[in-house]
Amino acid sequence: MSSPQQPPRCAVLHSPAWPLIAAIVHNPQIYAPAQPLAVFDAQRVSCCSPAAWGEGVRLGQRRRQAQGACPHLVIVPHDPERDARLFEPVVRSVGTLVPLIDVATPGSLLLATRGPSRYVGGDDALAIRLIALATTGVNALGESLDIEAVLSAGGGMGVGIADGRIAATLAARSAAHRGTPIVVPGGSSATAEFLAPYAVKVLVSVAGCPPQLIDLLGRLGLRQLGDIAALSPTHLVDRFGSIGLVLHRLASGTDDTPPATVPPPADLSITRVFDDPILQLDMLVFAAKSLTDELGTYFHERGQICTRMRIEADSEHGETSHRVWYRSQGMHSSTMLDRVRWQLDGWINGADPPSAGITMLRITPTEIRSDAGTQEGFWGGRSQADETAARAITRVIGFLGPQGVTVASWNGGRDPRQVYDMIPVADLGSTAAAGEQLLLRPQDDSLADPNLWPGSLPTPAPAVVFHEALSVAVIDQRGHSVSVSGRGLVSAPPATLTLKGANHEVVAWAGPWPIEERWWDERSRRVARFQLVVQVPDGQRAYLVEVFAGNWWLTAEYA
Repeated sequence: MSSPQQPPRCAVLHSPAWPLIAAIVHNPQIYAPAQPLAVFDAQRVSCCSPAAWGEGVRLGQRRRQAQGACPHLVIVPHDPERDARLFEPVVRSVGTLVPLIDVATPGSLLLATRGPSRYVGGDDALAIRLIALATTGVNALGESLDIEAVLSAGGGMGVGIADGRIAATLAARSAAHRGTPIVVPGGSSATAEFLAPYAVKVLVSVAGCPPQLIDLLGRLGLRQLGDIAALSPTHLVDRFGSIGLVLHRLASGTDDTPPATVPPPADLSITRVFDDPILQLDMLVFAAKSLTDELGTYFHERGQICTRMRIEADSEHGETSHRVWYRSQGMHSSTMLDRVRWQLDGWINGADPPSAGITMLRITPTEIRSDAGTQEGFWGGRSQADETAARAITRVIGFLGPQGVTVASWNGGRDPRQVYDMIPVADLGSTAAAGEQLLLRPQDDSLADPNLWPGSLPTPAPAVVFHEALSVAVIDQRGHSVSVSGRGLVSAPPATLTLKGANHEVVAWAGPWPIEERWWDERSRRVARFQLVVQVPDGQRAYLVEVFAGNWWLTAEYA
């Protein structure tokens, strides 16, 4: 078994919560550094500000959990294009020192230190210089803002320098939390010693390892990178196959690139020259789609996938935008097109846009590996589980008929029972039947904004909405049923909730939220809703109740 080559020395600049920095700079009137801010991706917290962290918000929490920990949490929309566009000035600022920069994701970039380190006087000086250049780039986005406060809201900027991408990335993440750069001494032994205490789960985010593999390693007792590095590579290969060798190299810091990497053909670069210069982003992206589709087809036919590519664009006046993009999981045609869009958007709509239209666009794959068939998760594309679920749905429809299988479809409304409707899968057409769309959501998150539905309940929404409301009684201290006048005035504070013959003390309440719908129609209804927290034998529970025509109904329960 051949010994791996020593990985090149790398520097990584990393911002833990760059989407928050981008949001504050983009909309300073809406978002402030001192606010508890959080970004949700796939309904889970992907990043949050220190103020939100102090209130109990944690990464990976669901929206309901985060808002329960911090009721006044300010939700920042997930917008990768905004993040990439506003990261462009930072990349250009660092590019004044280093011509070739590898951008992994907005908020994180990598560069080789061999030349720059000698130029500025060593790794320590390079780390300080990179922080200064990144700060200059952020300052160009909002000169009137308190840049230190803005960077603090995003977790700061960290620089890590080490041998290999993995060690440098982990060093940069630790540096952002510590507040000072981290320089790991060179050599495989020093790198392995630095990596040893890290949990194995970090390989999911920094190396693209499947979560199922990391879970298996944990069940086998391999919970830290040092545990894997201490094993023999032969034993890991016997147990896991070729991926075992990759795991050992990752954990020991001797290699952080897939062993199946193949050199790209010299003629694989694809160029599009425009006779008439183009400055409209949509037209450029449309032209780029044919290039990315051609590359995607080329790799698919050969069982390969691109993990690193260079995108170049030239303007009529000789201005250029050159970027290298990397994704450990590989890039299909749609993923390539996203990178093209991000780069061009950041250049054309950035702080230093080209003075003329774009005349040339070139995409060059620089790193290709064999496609191992890795499937993305539910939120990132179709997987084998999606295919299995689609076939199962088709079989169930065959047993129960087209009306027997339904999915939730977003409808909107003031009542939790109206926000989603259950509609037959068959009515959604072949796309849903193929498993590509099993839950319909509003295309624009702003459509779900409670401010667009006067009289709607404040967030978070109830966890359980009863299909049929339960008849209850809400009594005041004198034993009279609580009522609500036409002006929305409550006769007396609720004191007792009677549910299924049992009385429960009301320890807190809020409301009413009155609704009067279709006042011009004979089907009009006037409803007033309350949130009640009641005492039960096993603790407390929160309910949503409503009074309609003098009768009280329990319609939902909060988690």
